[in-house]
Amino acid sequence: MLTIGCLLTLGVCAVPGEPVERSFDIWDWTAPAKDLKIFDAWAADLAGMGFTRLELSVPWRIVEPKPGKMDLAWLADRLAICKRHGLGMRLRINSYYGGATPDWYDGATWVDHDGGDVPQSPPSIMDERFWAHYGPLCTAIARRCQGEDVLFNAFIGIHAELKWADWWSYDEATLARWREAIAPPRPEWLRDVVDDDAPLPERPPVPQPTAGRPDTRPASRAFIAFREWCWREAVRRFNDAIRAGDPHARISAPLGESYRIGSAQMSNLDYWGLSRGADQVVHSYDFFWHGRDGAWEAGATVAAFRGITGLPVCFEYDAEESTLGRGYSIPHLLAMGRQAARAGAGLKVANYSYHEKPPSDHALLPMLVAQWKSPRPRAPYLPRHDAGRGKTVLLFFSKWANYSYREPAGQVGFAWVHDAQFGVYKLFQDLGIPTRIICEDNLDEDLGDYRALFLALSPPELMPKTARAKLARLALPRIWDYRKVPPLRTDHTPDKATGLAEFRLATEVTPVGPADLADMDGYAFALSAGKMKLAAYRPGEVILGYPVGLLYETSDEPYTHQGLVLWAIQQATAGGL
Repeated sequence: MLTIGCLLTLGVCAVPGEPVERSFDIWDWTAPAKDLKIFDAWAADLAGMGFTRLELSVPWRIVEPKPGKMDLAWLADRLAICKRHGLGMRLRINSYYGGATPDWYDGATWVDHDGGDVPQSPPSIMDERFWAHYGPLCTAIARRCQGEDVLFNAFIGIHAELKWADWWSYDEATLARWREAIAPPRPEWLRDVVDDDAPLPERPPVPQPTAGRPDTRPASRAFIAFREWCWREAVRRFNDAIRAGDPHARISAPLGESYRIGSAQMSNLDYWGLSRGADQVVHSYDFFWHGRDGAWEAGATVAAFRGITGLPVCFEYDAEESTLGRGYSIPHLLAMGRQAARAGAGLKVANYSYHEKPPSDHALLPMLVAQWKSPRPRAPYLPRHDAGRGKTVLLFFSKWANYSYREPAGQVGFAWVHDAQFGVYKLFQDLGIPTRIICEDNLDEDLGDYRALFLALSPPELMPKTARAKLARLALPRIWDYRKVPPLRTDHTPDKATGLAEFRLATEVTPVGPADLADMDGYAFALSAGKMKLAAYRPGEVILGYPVGLLYETSDEPYTHQGLVLWAIQQATAGGL
Protein backbone atom coordinates (compact mmCIF):
# COMPACT_ATOMS: atom_id res chain seq x y z
CA MET A 1 0.00 0.00 0.00
CA LEU A 2 1.32 3.46 -0.91
CA THR A 3 1.64 5.85 2.01
CA ILE A 4 1.43 9.61 1.75
CA GLY A 5 5.19 9.80 2.24
CA CYS A 6 5.78 7.36 -0.64
CA LEU A 7 3.53 9.37 -2.93
CA LEU A 8 5.24 12.63 -2.08
CA THR A 9 8.54 11.05 -3.08
CA LEU A 10 6.97 10.27 -6.46
CA GLY A 11 5.64 13.80 -6.76
CA VAL A 12 1.99 12.76 -6.26
CA CYS A 13 -0.27 12.29 -3.30
CA ALA A 14 -3.78 11.04 -2.65
CA VAL A 15 -6.16 13.20 -0.66
CA PRO A 16 -9.24 11.16 0.27
CA GLY A 17 -12.45 13.10 -0.24
CA GLU A 18 -10.83 16.14 -1.87
CA PRO A 19 -13.31 17.50 -4.44
CA VAL A 20 -11.98 17.46 -7.99
CA GLU A 21 -14.00 19.48 -10.48
CA ARG A 22 -15.49 17.82 -13.56
CA SER A 23 -17.10 20.48 -15.75
CA PHE A 24 -18.77 20.80 -19.15
CA ASP A 25 -19.39 23.97 -21.15
CA ILE A 26 -22.38 25.14 -23.17
CA TRP A 27 -22.06 28.19 -25.42
CA ASP A 28 -24.88 30.74 -25.35
CA TRP A 29 -25.29 30.79 -29.15
CA THR A 30 -25.92 27.02 -29.38
CA ALA A 31 -29.22 25.15 -29.03
CA PRO A 32 -28.65 23.65 -25.55
CA ALA A 33 -28.29 27.19 -24.17
CA LYS A 34 -31.08 28.81 -26.16
CA ASP A 35 -33.76 26.18 -25.51
CA LEU A 36 -34.62 25.68 -21.83
CA LYS A 37 -35.97 22.18 -22.40
CA ILE A 38 -32.78 21.06 -24.04
CA PHE A 39 -30.75 22.83 -21.35
CA ASP A 40 -32.71 20.97 -18.65
CA ALA A 41 -32.22 17.63 -20.40
CA TRP A 42 -28.48 18.21 -20.84
CA ALA A 43 -28.06 19.31 -17.21
CA ALA A 44 -29.77 16.09 -16.06
CA ASP A 45 -27.60 14.05 -18.41
CA LEU A 46 -24.40 15.69 -17.19
CA ALA A 47 -25.28 15.22 -13.54
CA GLY A 48 -26.08 11.56 -14.20
CA MET A 49 -22.69 11.04 -15.84
CA GLY A 50 -20.83 12.47 -12.85
CA PHE A 51 -20.08 16.02 -13.95
CA THR A 52 -20.04 18.50 -11.06
CA ARG A 53 -20.24 21.87 -12.84
CA LEU A 54 -21.84 23.32 -15.96
CA GLU A 55 -20.08 26.24 -17.60
CA LEU A 56 -22.33 28.64 -19.48
CA SER A 57 -21.45 31.73 -21.48
CA VAL A 58 -23.77 34.67 -20.76
CA PRO A 59 -24.51 36.93 -23.77
CA TRP A 60 -24.12 40.62 -23.03
CA ARG A 61 -26.81 41.68 -25.54
CA ILE A 62 -29.43 39.49 -23.79
CA VAL A 63 -28.75 40.52 -20.20
CA GLU A 64 -28.24 44.24 -20.99
CA PRO A 65 -30.68 44.83 -23.86
CA LYS A 66 -30.52 48.61 -23.33
CA PRO A 67 -27.64 50.66 -21.93
CA GLY A 68 -27.67 50.37 -18.14
CA LYS A 69 -30.85 48.24 -18.09
CA MET A 70 -30.04 44.77 -16.76
CA ASP A 71 -32.38 41.83 -17.32
CA LEU A 72 -30.98 38.68 -15.72
CA ALA A 73 -34.04 36.46 -16.23
CA TRP A 74 -32.22 34.47 -18.94
CA LEU A 75 -29.47 33.64 -16.44
CA ALA A 76 -31.82 33.05 -13.50
CA ASP A 77 -33.77 30.39 -15.41
CA ARG A 78 -30.63 28.42 -16.21
CA LEU A 79 -29.18 28.82 -12.74
CA ALA A 80 -32.37 27.33 -11.27
CA ILE A 81 -32.09 24.31 -13.56
CA CYS A 82 -28.48 23.65 -12.58
CA LYS A 83 -29.36 23.92 -8.88
CA ARG A 84 -32.18 21.43 -9.31
CA HIS A 85 -29.76 18.91 -10.79
CA GLY A 86 -27.05 19.51 -8.22
CA LEU A 87 -24.64 21.18 -10.63
CA GLY A 88 -22.48 24.17 -9.83
CA MET A 89 -21.98 26.77 -12.55
CA ARG A 90 -19.16 28.74 -14.09
CA LEU A 91 -20.27 31.84 -15.99
CA ARG A 92 -18.26 33.24 -18.87
CA ILE A 93 -19.59 36.76 -19.28
CA ASN A 94 -19.52 36.93 -23.07
CA SER A 95 -18.78 40.39 -24.40
CA TYR A 96 -18.61 39.69 -28.14
CA TYR A 97 -18.50 36.10 -29.45
CA GLY A 98 -21.39 34.78 -31.52
CA GLY A 99 -22.96 38.24 -31.77
CA ALA A 100 -22.97 38.91 -28.01
CA THR A 101 -22.00 42.59 -28.29
CA PRO A 102 -25.16 44.76 -28.06
CA ASP A 103 -26.10 46.71 -31.18
CA TRP A 104 -26.12 49.88 -29.11
CA TYR A 105 -22.45 49.58 -28.09
CA ASP A 106 -20.29 52.24 -29.77
CA GLY A 107 -16.81 51.56 -28.33
CA ALA A 108 -13.59 50.62 -30.10
CA THR A 109 -12.88 47.07 -31.23
CA TRP A 110 -9.61 45.26 -31.81
CA VAL A 111 -7.87 45.95 -35.11
CA ASP A 112 -4.67 44.70 -36.70
CA HIS A 113 -1.54 46.72 -37.49
CA ASP A 114 -3.07 48.04 -40.70
CA GLY A 115 -6.33 49.01 -39.05
CA GLY A 116 -8.23 46.04 -40.43
CA ASP A 117 -10.99 44.22 -38.57
CA VAL A 118 -10.17 40.98 -36.77
CA PRO A 119 -12.36 37.87 -36.38
CA GLN A 120 -15.49 38.46 -34.26
CA SER A 121 -14.42 42.11 -33.54
CA PRO A 122 -13.80 41.90 -29.76
CA PRO A 123 -14.35 45.18 -27.88
CA SER A 124 -11.11 46.86 -26.92
CA ILE A 125 -10.09 46.01 -23.34
CA MET A 126 -8.39 49.42 -23.12
CA ASP A 127 -11.50 51.45 -24.00
CA GLU A 128 -13.19 53.17 -21.05
CA ARG A 129 -16.52 52.95 -22.89
CA PHE A 130 -16.27 49.17 -22.67
CA TRP A 131 -15.62 49.07 -18.94
CA ALA A 132 -18.34 51.64 -18.30
CA HIS A 133 -20.84 48.95 -19.34
CA TYR A 134 -19.09 45.60 -18.95
CA GLY A 135 -17.96 46.37 -15.39
CA PRO A 136 -21.47 47.14 -14.04
CA LEU A 137 -22.80 44.10 -15.94
CA CYS A 138 -20.31 41.86 -14.14
CA THR A 139 -21.23 43.46 -10.82
CA ALA A 140 -24.93 42.86 -11.39
CA ILE A 141 -24.38 39.21 -12.33
CA ALA A 142 -22.17 38.58 -9.31
CA ARG A 143 -24.73 40.22 -7.02
CA ARG A 144 -27.52 38.05 -8.46
CA CYS A 145 -25.50 34.86 -7.90
CA GLN A 146 -24.37 35.73 -4.38
CA GLY A 147 -24.40 32.64 -2.19
CA GLU A 148 -24.66 30.24 -5.12
CA ASP A 149 -22.09 27.66 -6.27
CA VAL A 150 -20.91 29.83 -9.14
CA LEU A 151 -17.51 30.77 -10.52
CA PHE A 152 -17.01 33.75 -12.86
CA ASN A 153 -14.63 34.44 -15.69
CA ALA A 154 -14.15 37.13 -18.31
CA PHE A 155 -14.99 36.38 -21.93
CA ILE A 156 -12.96 39.28 -23.30
CA GLY A 157 -10.28 37.47 -25.33
CA ILE A 158 -10.04 35.36 -28.45
CA HIS A 159 -11.66 31.92 -28.07
CA ALA A 160 -12.88 32.85 -24.59
CA GLU A 161 -9.30 32.95 -23.32
CA LEU A 162 -7.33 35.85 -21.93
CA LYS A 163 -5.16 36.47 -24.95
CA TRP A 164 -4.63 38.29 -28.18
CA ALA A 165 -4.37 35.73 -30.96
CA ASP A 166 -2.14 38.01 -33.03
CA TRP A 167 -0.63 41.49 -32.83
CA TRP A 168 -4.19 42.85 -32.65
CA SER A 169 -3.64 45.78 -30.31
CA TYR A 170 -3.71 48.75 -32.65
CA ASP A 171 -7.11 50.27 -31.88
CA GLU A 172 -6.88 53.92 -30.91
CA ALA A 173 -7.83 53.31 -27.26
CA THR A 174 -4.92 50.88 -26.82
CA LEU A 175 -2.47 53.05 -28.75
CA ALA A 176 -3.40 56.01 -26.55
CA ARG A 177 -2.42 53.96 -23.47
CA TRP A 178 0.85 53.01 -25.19
CA ARG A 179 1.67 56.67 -25.79
CA GLU A 180 0.95 57.41 -22.13
CA ALA A 181 3.25 54.59 -21.05
CA ILE A 182 6.26 55.65 -23.12
CA ALA A 183 6.04 59.31 -22.07
CA PRO A 184 8.17 60.31 -19.04
CA PRO A 185 8.02 59.37 -16.30
CA ARG A 186 7.64 55.83 -17.56
CA PRO A 187 5.98 53.20 -15.35
CA GLU A 188 8.13 50.74 -13.44
CA TRP A 189 7.01 47.72 -15.49
CA LEU A 190 8.31 49.42 -18.64
CA ARG A 191 11.60 50.58 -17.13
CA ASP A 192 12.13 47.00 -15.97
CA VAL A 193 12.53 45.74 -19.56
CA VAL A 194 14.05 48.72 -21.42
CA ASP A 195 16.35 51.57 -20.40
CA ASP A 196 14.43 54.61 -19.25
CA ASP A 197 15.92 56.74 -22.02
CA ALA A 198 15.50 54.18 -24.80
CA PRO A 199 13.68 55.85 -27.72
CA LEU A 200 10.30 54.22 -28.37
CA PRO A 201 7.99 54.99 -31.32
CA GLU A 202 4.49 56.38 -30.84
CA ARG A 203 3.19 53.53 -32.98
CA PRO A 204 5.05 50.34 -32.08
CA PRO A 205 6.14 48.03 -34.90
CA VAL A 206 5.04 44.40 -35.01
CA PRO A 207 7.86 42.29 -33.53
CA GLN A 208 9.15 40.04 -36.30
CA PRO A 209 10.07 36.34 -36.27
CA THR A 210 13.59 35.54 -35.17
CA ALA A 211 16.03 32.95 -36.51
CA GLY A 212 17.74 31.24 -33.62
CA ARG A 213 18.89 34.48 -31.96
CA PRO A 214 16.70 36.37 -29.48
CA ASP A 215 15.21 39.75 -30.30
CA THR A 216 16.39 42.23 -27.66
CA ARG A 217 15.36 45.43 -29.46
CA PRO A 218 13.83 47.95 -27.03
CA ALA A 219 10.70 48.51 -29.16
CA SER A 220 9.93 44.78 -29.23
CA ARG A 221 10.53 44.28 -25.53
CA ALA A 222 8.52 47.36 -24.60
CA PHE A 223 5.55 46.42 -26.80
CA ILE A 224 5.45 42.86 -25.43
CA ALA A 225 5.60 44.14 -21.85
CA PHE A 226 2.89 46.70 -22.64
CA ARG A 227 0.53 44.07 -24.00
CA GLU A 228 1.14 41.95 -20.93
CA TRP A 229 0.31 44.97 -18.75
CA CYS A 230 -2.90 45.57 -20.75
CA TRP A 231 -4.14 42.09 -19.90
CA ARG A 232 -3.18 42.36 -16.24
CA GLU A 233 -5.07 45.63 -16.03
CA ALA A 234 -8.13 44.12 -17.74
CA VAL A 235 -8.12 41.16 -15.33
CA ARG A 236 -7.86 43.55 -12.38
CA ARG A 237 -10.86 45.52 -13.58
CA PHE A 238 -12.91 42.37 -14.13
CA ASN A 239 -12.05 41.06 -10.67
CA ASP A 240 -12.92 44.40 -9.07
CA ALA A 241 -16.26 44.49 -10.89
CA ILE A 242 -17.19 40.96 -9.83
CA ARG A 243 -16.27 41.50 -6.20
CA ALA A 244 -18.16 44.79 -6.13
CA GLY A 245 -21.24 42.61 -6.56
CA ASP A 246 -20.06 39.86 -4.20
CA PRO A 247 -16.92 40.36 -2.09
CA HIS A 248 -16.70 36.59 -1.65
CA ALA A 249 -17.20 35.69 -5.31
CA ARG A 250 -14.97 32.97 -6.76
CA ILE A 251 -13.19 33.72 -10.02
CA SER A 252 -11.76 31.46 -12.70
CA ALA A 253 -8.96 32.44 -15.10
CA PRO A 254 -9.46 31.02 -18.63
CA LEU A 255 -5.95 30.48 -19.96
CA GLY A 256 -4.59 28.77 -23.06
CA GLU A 257 -1.22 27.06 -23.14
CA SER A 258 1.89 28.98 -24.09
CA TYR A 259 5.66 28.44 -23.80
CA ARG A 260 5.77 28.29 -27.58
CA ILE A 261 6.57 30.33 -30.68
CA GLY A 262 3.35 32.35 -30.33
CA SER A 263 3.92 33.35 -26.71
CA ALA A 264 4.53 37.02 -27.44
CA GLN A 265 2.09 37.19 -30.32
CA MET A 266 -0.76 35.67 -28.27
CA SER A 267 0.31 37.51 -25.11
CA ASN A 268 -0.90 34.66 -22.93
CA LEU A 269 2.29 33.42 -21.27
CA ASP A 270 1.69 35.59 -18.21
CA TYR A 271 0.20 32.71 -16.21
CA TRP A 272 0.90 34.41 -12.90
CA GLY A 273 -0.36 37.88 -13.81
CA LEU A 274 -3.49 36.65 -15.58
CA SER A 275 -4.48 34.51 -12.61
CA ARG A 276 -4.04 37.05 -9.81
CA GLY A 277 -7.27 37.37 -7.88
CA ALA A 278 -8.57 34.08 -9.30
CA ASP A 279 -9.42 30.90 -7.41
CA GLN A 280 -8.66 28.47 -10.23
CA VAL A 281 -7.32 28.20 -13.77
CA VAL A 282 -9.17 26.57 -16.65
CA HIS A 283 -6.47 25.45 -19.04
CA SER A 284 -7.45 25.12 -22.69
CA TYR A 285 -5.03 22.56 -24.16
CA ASP A 286 -4.28 23.30 -27.81
CA PHE A 287 -5.16 19.98 -29.42
CA PHE A 288 -4.51 21.50 -32.83
CA TRP A 289 -0.74 21.20 -32.30
CA HIS A 290 -0.33 18.03 -30.26
CA GLY A 291 -1.52 15.14 -32.40
CA ARG A 292 1.95 13.60 -32.58
CA ASP A 293 3.10 14.54 -29.09
CA GLY A 294 3.42 12.20 -26.16
CA ALA A 295 0.69 12.05 -23.55
CA TRP A 296 3.18 13.39 -20.99
CA GLU A 297 2.85 16.86 -22.56
CA ALA A 298 -0.65 17.14 -21.09
CA GLY A 299 0.71 16.61 -17.57
CA ALA A 300 3.58 19.00 -18.26
CA THR A 301 1.31 21.91 -19.18
CA VAL A 302 -0.79 21.28 -16.07
CA ALA A 303 2.40 21.26 -13.99
CA ALA A 304 3.46 24.60 -15.48
CA PHE A 305 0.17 26.28 -14.64
CA ARG A 306 0.08 24.83 -11.12
CA GLY A 307 3.71 25.55 -10.36
CA ILE A 308 3.59 29.16 -11.52
CA THR A 309 0.11 30.19 -10.36
CA GLY A 310 -0.22 28.11 -7.19
CA LEU A 311 -3.87 27.52 -8.14
CA PRO A 312 -5.91 24.40 -8.96
CA VAL A 313 -6.19 23.74 -12.69
CA CYS A 314 -8.91 22.17 -14.82
CA PHE A 315 -7.61 20.54 -18.01
CA GLU A 316 -9.87 21.30 -20.95
CA TYR A 317 -10.67 18.67 -23.57
CA ASP A 318 -11.89 19.91 -26.92
CA ALA A 319 -14.73 18.29 -28.86
CA GLU A 320 -14.31 15.45 -31.30
CA GLU A 321 -13.76 17.73 -34.31
CA SER A 322 -10.52 18.93 -32.72
CA THR A 323 -9.47 15.59 -31.24
CA LEU A 324 -10.70 12.48 -33.05
CA GLY A 325 -11.12 14.62 -36.15
CA ARG A 326 -7.44 15.58 -36.09
CA GLY A 327 -6.00 12.10 -35.83
CA TYR A 328 -6.24 11.43 -32.12
CA SER A 329 -7.58 8.08 -30.93
CA ILE A 330 -9.65 7.41 -27.83
CA PRO A 331 -6.72 5.51 -26.21
CA HIS A 332 -4.43 8.49 -26.90
CA LEU A 333 -6.94 10.89 -25.33
CA LEU A 334 -7.36 8.64 -22.29
CA ALA A 335 -3.59 8.46 -21.87
CA MET A 336 -3.42 12.25 -21.95
CA GLY A 337 -6.19 12.40 -19.36
CA ARG A 338 -4.29 10.05 -17.11
CA GLN A 339 -1.25 12.30 -17.26
CA ALA A 340 -3.28 15.47 -16.64
CA ALA A 341 -5.21 13.88 -13.76
CA ARG A 342 -2.03 12.47 -12.22
CA ALA A 343 -0.57 15.99 -12.34
CA GLY A 344 -3.51 17.13 -10.20
CA ALA A 345 -5.89 18.66 -12.76
CA GLY A 346 -9.65 18.65 -12.72
CA LEU A 347 -11.57 17.90 -15.92
CA LYS A 348 -13.19 20.38 -18.29
CA VAL A 349 -14.98 19.43 -21.54
CA ALA A 350 -15.58 22.08 -24.20
CA ASN A 351 -17.35 22.63 -27.52
CA TYR A 352 -19.79 19.72 -27.45
CA SER A 353 -22.84 21.98 -27.36
CA TYR A 354 -22.76 22.27 -31.16
CA HIS A 355 -23.96 18.65 -31.30
CA GLU A 356 -27.58 17.53 -31.23
CA LYS A 357 -27.04 14.29 -29.33
CA PRO A 358 -26.71 14.55 -25.52
CA PRO A 359 -23.30 14.34 -23.86
CA SER A 360 -23.65 10.75 -22.66
CA ASP A 361 -24.08 9.56 -26.27
CA HIS A 362 -20.44 10.45 -27.01
CA ALA A 363 -18.22 7.42 -26.43
CA LEU A 364 -15.29 9.34 -24.94
CA LEU A 365 -17.05 11.44 -22.30
CA PRO A 366 -18.20 8.68 -19.91
CA MET A 367 -14.70 7.21 -20.05
CA LEU A 368 -13.10 10.55 -19.21
CA VAL A 369 -15.44 11.08 -16.26
CA ALA A 370 -14.72 7.56 -15.00
CA GLN A 371 -11.01 8.21 -15.30
CA TRP A 372 -11.26 11.41 -13.30
CA LYS A 373 -13.34 9.69 -10.62
CA SER A 374 -10.70 6.98 -10.24
CA PRO A 375 -8.99 6.90 -6.81
CA ARG A 376 -5.56 6.31 -8.35
CA PRO A 377 -2.67 8.30 -6.81
CA ARG A 378 -2.38 11.82 -8.14
CA ALA A 379 -1.14 15.20 -7.06
CA PRO A 380 -3.66 17.07 -4.89
CA TYR A 381 -6.19 19.20 -6.74
CA LEU A 382 -5.16 22.15 -4.55
CA PRO A 383 -1.40 22.64 -5.09
CA ARG A 384 0.68 22.19 -1.94
CA HIS A 385 4.06 23.69 -2.71
CA ASP A 386 5.18 23.52 0.91
CA ALA A 387 5.13 19.71 0.92
CA GLY A 388 8.42 17.92 0.22
CA ARG A 389 10.35 21.07 -0.71
CA GLY A 390 13.66 19.61 0.45
CA LYS A 391 13.33 16.85 -2.16
CA THR A 392 11.90 19.05 -4.93
CA VAL A 393 13.91 20.65 -7.72
CA LEU A 394 12.70 23.99 -9.06
CA LEU A 395 12.64 24.11 -12.86
CA PHE A 396 12.98 27.71 -14.01
CA PHE A 397 11.50 28.34 -17.46
CA SER A 398 11.99 31.98 -18.39
CA LYS A 399 8.93 33.42 -20.06
CA TRP A 400 11.10 36.19 -21.49
CA ALA A 401 13.18 33.62 -23.34
CA ASN A 402 9.92 32.63 -25.05
CA TYR A 403 9.04 36.26 -25.73
CA SER A 404 12.50 36.86 -27.22
CA TYR A 405 12.73 33.79 -29.46
CA ARG A 406 9.94 33.89 -32.03
CA GLU A 407 10.81 31.27 -34.61
CA PRO A 408 8.60 31.06 -37.70
CA ALA A 409 6.23 28.12 -37.61
CA GLY A 410 7.35 25.35 -39.95
CA GLN A 411 11.04 26.25 -39.72
CA VAL A 412 13.62 24.60 -37.46
CA GLY A 413 11.80 23.47 -34.43
CA PHE A 414 8.32 24.86 -34.26
CA ALA A 415 8.83 24.24 -30.56
CA TRP A 416 12.58 24.04 -30.04
CA VAL A 417 12.53 26.59 -27.22
CA HIS A 418 9.64 24.69 -25.64
CA ASP A 419 11.54 21.42 -25.97
CA ALA A 420 14.71 22.93 -24.52
CA GLN A 421 12.72 23.83 -21.40
CA PHE A 422 10.08 21.12 -21.11
CA GLY A 423 12.49 18.39 -22.16
CA VAL A 424 14.14 18.96 -18.78
CA TYR A 425 10.77 18.48 -17.07
CA LYS A 426 10.33 15.18 -18.95
CA LEU A 427 13.82 14.09 -17.91
CA PHE A 428 13.10 14.76 -14.24
CA GLN A 429 9.75 13.00 -14.44
CA ASP A 430 11.37 9.96 -16.03
CA LEU A 431 13.87 9.88 -13.17
CA GLY A 432 11.10 10.17 -10.57
CA ILE A 433 12.52 13.39 -9.08
CA PRO A 434 9.84 15.78 -7.72
CA THR A 435 9.82 19.12 -9.54
CA ARG A 436 8.01 22.43 -9.56
CA ILE A 437 8.00 24.72 -12.60
CA ILE A 438 8.46 28.44 -11.91
CA CYS A 439 9.26 31.59 -13.89
CA GLU A 440 10.32 35.20 -13.26
CA ASP A 441 7.07 36.00 -11.44
CA ASN A 442 7.73 33.45 -8.69
CA LEU A 443 10.98 35.02 -7.54
CA ASP A 444 9.24 37.07 -4.84
CA GLU A 445 8.37 33.83 -3.02
CA ASP A 446 10.51 32.31 -0.29
CA LEU A 447 12.19 29.56 -2.31
CA GLY A 448 15.26 29.02 -0.19
CA ASP A 449 14.55 25.51 1.10
CA TYR A 450 14.08 23.70 -2.21
CA ARG A 451 16.61 21.06 -3.18
CA ALA A 452 18.08 22.88 -6.18
CA LEU A 453 17.27 25.21 -9.06
CA PHE A 454 17.59 24.10 -12.69
CA LEU A 455 17.45 26.96 -15.21
CA ALA A 456 16.47 25.63 -18.64
CA LEU A 457 17.16 27.93 -21.60
CA SER A 458 16.73 30.92 -19.29
CA PRO A 459 19.60 33.36 -19.91
CA PRO A 460 19.35 36.18 -17.33
CA GLU A 461 20.24 38.81 -19.94
CA LEU A 462 16.80 38.25 -21.53
CA MET A 463 14.91 38.77 -18.27
CA PRO A 464 13.65 42.02 -16.73
CA LYS A 465 16.15 43.80 -14.49
CA THR A 466 14.33 43.06 -11.24
CA ALA A 467 14.11 39.36 -12.09
CA ARG A 468 17.85 39.22 -12.71
CA ALA A 469 18.53 40.81 -9.34
CA LYS A 470 16.16 38.48 -7.49
CA LEU A 471 17.63 35.46 -9.22
CA ALA A 472 21.15 36.50 -8.24
CA ARG A 473 20.09 36.75 -4.57
CA LEU A 474 18.42 33.34 -4.50
CA ALA A 475 20.52 31.06 -2.31
CA LEU A 476 20.03 27.65 -3.89
CA PRO A 477 22.32 25.14 -5.59
CA ARG A 478 21.79 25.77 -9.27
CA ILE A 479 22.26 24.02 -12.58
CA TRP A 480 22.14 25.77 -15.93
CA ASP A 481 22.16 24.55 -19.48
CA TYR A 482 23.30 28.05 -20.53
CA ARG A 483 24.13 31.08 -18.40
CA LYS A 484 24.25 33.31 -21.47
CA VAL A 485 22.38 33.41 -24.77
CA PRO A 486 23.52 30.26 -26.58
CA PRO A 487 25.50 30.53 -29.81
CA LEU A 488 24.00 29.48 -33.09
CA ARG A 489 25.07 26.09 -34.40
CA THR A 490 27.12 26.35 -37.59
CA ASP A 491 28.99 23.99 -39.87
CA HIS A 492 32.06 24.57 -37.70
CA THR A 493 30.38 23.78 -34.39
CA PRO A 494 31.80 20.63 -32.73
CA ASP A 495 29.38 17.75 -33.14
CA LYS A 496 30.46 15.54 -30.26
CA ALA A 497 31.15 15.87 -26.54
CA THR A 498 33.70 13.68 -24.82
CA GLY A 499 34.93 13.22 -21.26
CA LEU A 500 32.53 12.18 -18.53
CA ALA A 501 30.27 10.98 -21.36
CA GLU A 502 30.32 10.80 -25.14
CA PHE A 503 27.29 12.02 -27.10
CA ARG A 504 26.20 14.07 -30.07
CA LEU A 505 25.70 17.75 -29.32
CA ALA A 506 22.95 18.38 -31.85
CA THR A 507 20.14 16.88 -33.86
CA GLU A 508 18.50 18.18 -37.02
CA VAL A 509 16.13 20.37 -34.95
CA THR A 510 18.85 21.93 -32.77
CA PRO A 511 19.51 25.52 -33.93
CA VAL A 512 21.84 26.35 -31.01
CA GLY A 513 25.23 24.86 -30.28
CA PRO A 514 27.49 24.31 -27.28
CA ALA A 515 28.85 27.28 -25.35
CA ASP A 516 32.57 27.32 -24.61
CA LEU A 517 32.97 27.72 -20.83
CA ALA A 518 36.78 27.65 -20.77
CA ASP A 519 37.08 31.26 -19.57
CA MET A 520 35.12 30.61 -16.37
CA ASP A 521 37.62 30.91 -13.51
CA GLY A 522 37.23 28.74 -10.44
CA TYR A 523 35.43 25.90 -12.22
CA ALA A 524 36.49 22.39 -13.17
CA PHE A 525 35.28 20.84 -16.43
CA ALA A 526 33.86 17.39 -17.09
CA LEU A 527 33.24 17.55 -20.86
CA SER A 528 35.04 18.77 -23.95
CA ALA A 529 33.96 19.44 -27.51
CA GLY A 530 37.00 19.91 -29.70
CA LYS A 531 38.87 22.75 -28.01
CA MET A 532 35.75 23.84 -26.11
CA LYS A 533 35.15 23.13 -22.43
CA LEU A 534 31.71 22.08 -21.20
CA ALA A 535 30.09 20.95 -17.93
CA ALA A 536 31.73 23.56 -15.71
CA TYR A 537 31.24 22.81 -12.02
CA ARG A 538 32.08 24.03 -8.57
CA PRO A 539 30.30 23.62 -5.21
CA GLY A 540 26.78 25.01 -5.55
CA GLU A 541 26.74 25.45 -9.33
CA VAL A 542 26.98 23.47 -12.58
CA ILE A 543 26.79 24.88 -16.10
CA LEU A 544 26.38 22.20 -18.75
CA GLY A 545 26.84 24.44 -21.81
CA TYR A 546 24.52 22.52 -24.14
CA PRO A 547 20.70 22.24 -24.57
CA VAL A 548 20.13 19.17 -22.43
CA GLY A 549 16.32 19.35 -22.60
CA LEU A 550 16.24 19.71 -26.37
CA LEU A 551 18.61 16.78 -26.84
CA TYR A 552 16.71 14.68 -24.33
CA GLU A 553 13.60 15.22 -26.43
CA THR A 554 15.14 14.72 -29.87
CA SER A 555 18.28 12.55 -29.67
CA ASP A 556 18.67 8.79 -29.36
CA GLU A 557 20.83 9.06 -26.22
CA PRO A 558 18.33 10.01 -23.49
CA TYR A 559 19.98 7.97 -20.73
CA THR A 560 23.26 9.79 -21.18
CA HIS A 561 21.50 13.09 -20.49
CA GLN A 562 19.68 11.60 -17.49
CA GLY A 563 23.03 10.55 -16.05
CA LEU A 564 24.62 13.93 -16.69
CA VAL A 565 21.75 15.70 -14.91
CA LEU A 566 22.07 13.32 -11.95
CA TRP A 567 25.79 14.04 -11.87
CA ALA A 568 25.08 17.79 -12.01
CA ILE A 569 22.67 17.60 -9.07
CA GLN A 570 25.24 15.71 -7.05
CA GLN A 571 27.97 18.24 -7.85
CA ALA A 572 25.76 21.26 -7.18
CA THR A 573 24.30 19.98 -3.92
CA ALA A 574 27.32 18.02 -2.69
CA GLY A 575 24.79 15.34 -1.82
CA GLY A 576 23.58 11.97 -2.95
CA LEU A 577 21.56 11.23 -6.02
